[in-house]
Amino acid sequence: MFLGAAGWEFGIGDPTVLGWAITAAYAVGVWFTLRAGACAIAWRGKKPAGVSAPISEGLVRFWLFACVVLVILGINKQLDLQRLLTETARAIAKNGGWYRDRKPVQYAVLAASALAALGISFWIGWTLRKFARQIWPVVAGLLILAAYVVMRGTSHHDVDALMVSGPVRLKDTMELLGIACIMWSAWSFAASAKSVGGRGSSIR
Repeated sequence: MFLGAAGWEFGIGDPTVLGWAITAAYAVGVWFTLRAGACAIAWRGKKPAGVSAPISEGLVRFWLFACVVLVILGINKQLDLQRLLTETARAIAKNGGWYRDRKPVQYAVLAASALAALGISFWIGWTLRKFARQIWPVVAGLLILAAYVVMRGTSHHDVDALMVSGPVRLKDTMELLGIACIMWSAWSFAASAKSVGGRGSSIR
């Protein structure tokens, strides 16, 4: 009942050809990051060519974290859960009597979310700085996807208009670009299996 009142119903959120294509891209990204994580497990303690330090447990967790993020965003792509969050926040604002004054709250959420995303990215980059070449495209891709989620979730009118502008909607471009950065980095990392005596992940 509450979900219906909030204007959200369980179902396919983006049944267009492009929507399903992006969902498929998330699935492919999940496979690439899962394979990279499996390779990192197999090479733990070893130093493949092109990597400046032996593979650590932190790098293993990083690839698995990226995989989980893509799984969640891929599911959300069709369930449209951010719309549920947006409509719930709108209902709370209306019931609280501050809906007309919501813009400062929206800007505050945007700023706080951006700072949180940057802070987490900086922490990851610093913790895994020995593997900067391997992880920077992933971090960039995750930041792009985080910006997409935040911009969609706050539902600010100006931001919403920007997200659907252009011949190819900005929101679709952001998702595809973020996924592409992550997939490219994961593929490059897993491809270096050839430099470890032919041994690599059991995932082919």
